Amino acid sequence: MACFSVDLLAWLTFLCQRFLALLSCSSSASCCHSKNRWKRRTKDVEKSGKFSRRQVFPCGPGTEFASGSISFGDIVITEVTEFQQVWSTSSGGANNKGVAFYRPVNLPQGFRSLGYLILQDDGLIEDSVLAAKSNGSSTIPALSSPKGYTLVWSRVKAGNSSKSVYFWQPIPPDGYATLGYVITTTADVPSTDEVACVRADLTDTCEMNAIAWEADSPSIFKVWNLTPCKVGSNSLGIMVGAFGCGTDPTSNDGCIRCLRNTSFSLSGMPSQAQLNSLIKEYGPIIYLHPSEKYFPCSVSWFFDKNVLLYSAGQNTPTRISTDGSNLPQGGSDDDEYWIDLPNDGTADEVKAGSLSNAKVYIHAKPMFGAVFTDVAFWFFYAFNGSATAKLELVNLSLGKIGEHVCDWEHVTLRISNLTGKLSKVFFSQHSSGVWVNAADLEYAEGNRFIVYSSKSGHASYPHPGLVLQGKYGVGIRNDTAKSEFILHSSQHFEIISADYLGNENAPEEPAWLQYMRKWGPKIEYETKEEIEKAIHKAPSFLRPTLRSLIKKLPDEVFGEEGPTGPKEKSSWMGDEQV
Repeated sequence: MACFSVDLLAWLTFLCQRFLALLSCSSSASCCHSKNRWKRRTKDVEKSGKFSRRQVFPCGPGTEFASGSISFGDIVITEVTEFQQVWSTSSGGANNKGVAFYRPVNLPQGFRSLGYLILQDDGLIEDSVLAAKSNGSSTIPALSSPKGYTLVWSRVKAGNSSKSVYFWQPIPPDGYATLGYVITTTADVPSTDEVACVRADLTDTCEMNAIAWEADSPSIFKVWNLTPCKVGSNSLGIMVGAFGCGTDPTSNDGCIRCLRNTSFSLSGMPSQAQLNSLIKEYGPIIYLHPSEKYFPCSVSWFFDKNVLLYSAGQNTPTRISTDGSNLPQGGSDDDEYWIDLPNDGTADEVKAGSLSNAKVYIHAKPMFGAVFTDVAFWFFYAFNGSATAKLELVNLSLGKIGEHVCDWEHVTLRISNLTGKLSKVFFSQHSSGVWVNAADLEYAEGNRFIVYSSKSGHASYPHPGLVLQGKYGVGIRNDTAKSEFILHSSQHFEIISADYLGNENAPEEPAWLQYMRKWGPKIEYETKEEIEKAIHKAPSFLRPTLRSLIKKLPDEVFGEEGPTGPKEKSSWMGDEQV
């Protein structure tokens, strides 16, 4: 029911003023977090001097996982752990807080740098920065020094910068490719021993990911992060961690490349035992909202409650077996089948789920040429509750809007196969989500971080508070908070898919995972009627204003149907969609 907690006359005056302002504003997404503090794991980087990264997860022998290096045919890679700052500026970069450029130093014997690093002023490295060496298995060396350098851009000491800076692009020998840039603070051409070029057949194409820093004097110049052009569990491109630069993104076309796992070696992926260790080490703790009504459960618990399978053109549904073995297998979402709640009077009980019987379902896959392992933690809910709109200072329940049978949510952990270290986590939030660096997570027990599940909608968030789907005080509420309702994913999990382990070692996928149709029926309702029911809960003099404000709600709120299962999501084989 709507909540009115302020003097109505004063509030109405304020609302009218804000409504006039809203009419001229476009809608988008915003969030307002609570002022709760959380524990952050950061690595402070001094503005001068060196810093290092520590390897933290010795999983043990058996594979090259977490061994510190991985062999890909003619080349061996390792993660750089020590850097020396070359140049910095206090302007530009994320939130205009400045950036710094670093030179890899103290590399392991035989390894060579592939390029320099740009670091945001928060002092955190988001991804691995790689060095490489030849393993000597080919008559044509995997690495070669550049023939020289081309000056790309320079700035003589000025403004907020403390030194002059020069950006150099290595000139590769014939048959080799450049993977990064070199930076100096003098006009002297760098030594050809500073970085290595890589044999062209061991490299892959890459593209701009995001602008990391830009300058407009003495001429326009941009620095961007690079990512392989093709990203997915079967893609071979390997991020080096270096950057691209030039006057525009097309400046990188054909110039800077990434590494390539040419043989698609999986020697760096975790074994089955190591995967179990990773889940127990990093498995998040999920907090449900204190007012949550619809809890996670296991799929078998759900099916065991006389849940029904419907098919188009048939009037009599089929009771689904506990293991889902009588569900149609394979195919695609063709609207021929759908799952629905039991019709024996127990639907409301089933909707509530069962936290005590909840299970987290694990899918592990190689990413970025098998230098990373993505471990997706899938949570299943029997029901998704209705949405609540925030209209300035009014909270308005939207009735059936937002409701649907079954709800699949997930978070994905990206783990370095070189060190076993957690790099970042993806939090799925309705139709998109957000990546969060490991240092910015809230930790509860050791390396186990917290996931906050939003009330009724079950979207995943890294911190507690209110996140609003909308803007300027108008949108759908996503409320999160700690409570006594907790799911420990490191204790209650089942690995349902890890194809990279091979036929002998990979877990047998459950039958329900091959069900590609809807996990719930399309809920039919008249949107206008539902909105009017909600608006009529408010005093009559507010209703015209509420009708105008509700038009600004996000489109995805209206019209709900049951979701498809995990294997139908694009992220099952590809990267997460932000």
